[in-house]
Amino acid sequence: MESFINTIVWAAIMQGLLLGLLYIFSKRHRSKANKLLGFFLLCFVLEALTMWLPFDYLGGYSVSQYFDLPEVKLLFPVLFLHYVLEKLGAVKKYEVFFKFHYVLVFAVMLLTLPNFILFVVNGKSIHDYFSWNTISNIFLANQYYAFLLTIVALFLSIKEVFRYKNQIKNAYSDLDMLEIKWLWQFIFALVPITCMWGLELTRIAFGGSGMSIFVLLTWAFIIVFIYFVSFIAFQRKNLLEGAPELVLADEETTGHKKNDHQSRDFDTMSADLQHAMKSQNYYLNHDLTIYDLSKETNIPPRLLSTCINQKIGVNFNEWVNNYR
Repeated sequence: MESFINTIVWAAIMQGLLLGLLYIFSKRHRSKANKLLGFFLLCFVLEALTMWLPFDYLGGYSVSQYFDLPEVKLLFPVLFLHYVLEKLGAVKKYEVFFKFHYVLVFAVMLLTLPNFILFVVNGKSIHDYFSWNTISNIFLANQYYAFLLTIVALFLSIKEVFRYKNQIKNAYSDLDMLEIKWLWQFIFALVPITCMWGLELTRIAFGGSGMSIFVLLTWAFIIVFIYFVSFIAFQRKNLLEGAPELVLADEETTGHKKNDHQSRDFDTMSADLQHAMKSQNYYLNHDLTIYDLSKETNIPPRLLSTCINQKIGVNFNEWVNNYR
């Protein structure tokens, strides 16, 4: 059984390595988001190496103790959130968050550097200068913070997806841009991994040691993520790619900035709407919604509703029923 698990894990490690490099260097699907996704997978590969290497020393250098290899757990949630926000076009509002955490991430990863220098200079490591408790506490503090940051990353990802959906509904008529099932799959694929990780940290906090079933389940979910979910995400373009500036603008930062449709004269718009309703017989569709009409007329739903309320004096449903 152990041999079978090792085979599956090492196959996933090699697959993750190949996919990570593909995502980073692909010319056909070149984008910043895919580079982030590639580095995200390479983090899984590096994390796997710290756990599944079949030897403890490489050329006399220890690879089995804390910080012998770069510690990347803190990088997982940062890259995950950065990827999702890059797809949604919402990175800018979190610039301070990312700057702080990338500095913190690389500071933790660089703890391996003095460890390696000490080995090259005098054959020792940081474990010879600090107590086991000190190094262990630093490692676990990093683990717990990384876990909490993953929870935050999941929350912010879900929040920004809902914000994106509302933005599209209210400010754009192309409702095909709401086809984001793949993004939900990408986000929620991280949930079981996070749950298993949380259970393992809880077990350790209560004095557990060694490898548990939670670790094996975590890697089972990671393997599924590497093989299936990541490749689906890789093939998707940024959601706002090619969209007009109207959608790219963040409503929270643009204030009262008006888009092209808002500059129209509502009198003209209402006349055009009433003409379209009569000439195209939209009212014959008894399931007609404001979003359907928005797509037909290329007018955002919010402006349609405002125009009908202000210039015609009724709500959308009453207006449509008046033609029936």
